[in-house]
Amino acid sequence: MSTFNPAKQPAEIEEQKQVDTELETVAVTTTQVDQQTKPAESVFELALRAKAERLANPIVRVTKAPASIKPTSKIKGWFRTHSSAPLGPIDVFHPKDEAGFSDEPIFVFPNVADELRASGSQFENAVREMFGYLVSTTGGAMYLVLVPVADPATGRHHSAVAQKVEAFEAAKFEWKRLEWNKNERQYDDLTAVAMTTEPKWPEDVSPPSILTRAFGERNVIKSVNDPLIVKFRGEA
Repeated sequence: MSTFNPAKQPAEIEEQKQVDTELETVAVTTTQVDQQTKPAESVFELALRAKAERLANPIVRVTKAPASIKPTSKIKGWFRTHSSAPLGPIDVFHPKDEAGFSDEPIFVFPNVADELRASGSQFENAVREMFGYLVSTTGGAMYLVLVPVADPATGRHHSAVAQKVEAFEAAKFEWKRLEWNKNERQYDDLTAVAMTTEPKWPEDVSPPSILTRAFGERNVIKSVNDPLIVKFRGEA
């Protein structure tokens, strides 16, 4: 590019401007010709370039959180039980016959459970010691099915609870189903004859892992002044 010289005459200046303009026009035209004559990339070249860019910037995969395990006292449909020993005993707040409360069992810290049971008879049935069986349905849903501990005086369960325990133990090896028979006041214990699919169990079935997935941080009572306990006592 030329530089301006104040000593030049007007005619010379005008001539120099015209030369500069022509040079710029030639440069632009040359660039356009280069772009037009350059062959377009094939679809394979584009794909390979995209692949190379992806490899240079790998995608960070987010590990999916383990599915939750629902605590319950009932199980519907065909089920299998994990081969591990039942979890527990644990203390559970479950006032299932009390209006205004969820039917979902809630974990209670042991020292809190002892204090509540000692505070009055109203907690004898609401806070109970339970065992938990890790159960899987045919659809892959996971449950922690809770059953009361045996009567400390007799060492035995209520007949219906005893049926459930027997079915859960048998379900470690075969698919079972329990249907409540209203007339007989007991369960009809059914065994599948052609179901061979094995459940896909969690890798970690340790008690802390199962309890964390079943109750988390939300469904836990850590104090005798927990809002649920205060409500149950009629103080709120």
